[in-house]
Amino acid sequence: MRPSPRTAFVAVVLALSIAAVALVARGGATGLTLTGPTPIRPHPDLAPFQGLGVWVDLYDAGAWRDPAAAVETMAAHGVRTLYLETSNDSRAKAFVAPAKVADFLDAAAAHGIRVVAWYFAGFTDPTLDIARAEAAIRLRTPAGHGFSGFALDIESPAVADVAIRSQRLLQVSAALRAAAGPTYPLGAIVPSPLGLRAHHGYWPGFPWAQIAQIYDTILPMSYFTWGPPGQTGAYESIVTGARLIRAWVGNDLVPIHEIGGLAQHATAAETLGFVQAVRDSGAVGASFYSWTGMKEDQWRALAGVRPIPVGIPALPVRPGLQALGNVPGGDETHPAAVAYDVIGQAGPRTLRFQLLGAGVSVSVDRRTVANEPAGSETAWRSLSLTIPDALLNDASRNVVTFVPTTDGAVWGVRGVHLGRA
Repeated sequence: MRPSPRTAFVAVVLALSIAAVALVARGGATGLTLTGPTPIRPHPDLAPFQGLGVWVDLYDAGAWRDPAAAVETMAAHGVRTLYLETSNDSRAKAFVAPAKVADFLDAAAAHGIRVVAWYFAGFTDPTLDIARAEAAIRLRTPAGHGFSGFALDIESPAVADVAIRSQRLLQVSAALRAAAGPTYPLGAIVPSPLGLRAHHGYWPGFPWAQIAQIYDTILPMSYFTWGPPGQTGAYESIVTGARLIRAWVGNDLVPIHEIGGLAQHATAAETLGFVQAVRDSGAVGASFYSWTGMKEDQWRALAGVRPIPVGIPALPVRPGLQALGNVPGGDETHPAAVAYDVIGQAGPRTLRFQLLGAGVSVSVDRRTVANEPAGSETAWRSLSLTIPDALLNDASRNVVTFVPTTDGAVWGVRGVHLGRA
């Protein structure tokens, strides 16, 4: 999470490394059995991790000073989940400010906002880490409110032996699942995938497959502000990171909630690129780190984050005949967008496709090329667009995205092909 005296070493390592910048499984979202090359948690409870979130750590003094006011502002900006740090392994107790934690929980309940507790684990004392996490899971305020879920912050290199560190991570994780029960929502806050790829010595052999079998959702610390600048840099960081996680887990259906930021360093354009990447990679939700650095232009961009199910197949997909979207009796796992990964092509091209239902915005590499009006919800219509050469990458991939202009509407796209006229 945000660099602090306790986590400064990790922040420096990832900040230096991140600049060095699949498999398709059958299955479903909550309630369906997920199978694939590597099994993952079969019935994840995604609700606390879907849609827009924001993070508050122990150093966000403004939020802790007046939790009710902070929560009211979050609600006004459409936040669905508050991720609240309860303690870390260097603190003397499980709740640094227990009365304020209760204030957050009660205020969030009044506004219909879920609260997920998070805790920085050091793994030097697994018994301590487990006890701290269990305390958060079991907490109830005098008004009867508790956390909607718990997320373990997995980043500390305090245990130098990586094999022992991984073993203790799995020990703590298994104990948390046993204590929380089979249906309680648990999230794994993991290091930046790009950072792990670039800095091999930080945590080699990270136990991705085992983590995905214990936790409902993986929440990567994909701080795009530590990577290439600009809208494109932010976009590529998030999309590439999601691909890496799915490949390392060994299953495309692993639920991902993207953590972006750092908010105090992110521009409006980078925030927009982050939101577009979250959409095009099919993350179930996204959030910014942290509350202290949030700005109004970021909130406006983050309004585009939607709570969605796990997409089958995972986005972006290859062009083809399959009907995807929110189609009654068919695919309903892509209600917010369908993104296609298209190989590089030189010269002007014709984009052919069929649409069903709601109006759709069509973009190529995040640039809008058409806004198609709504049509029949029962009959497909065939359309084509000329895409100028200037909008297409010749040697690298292109992303063609279809986004319905009405939330929750019946819509679909199929028969997508980009080629010569």
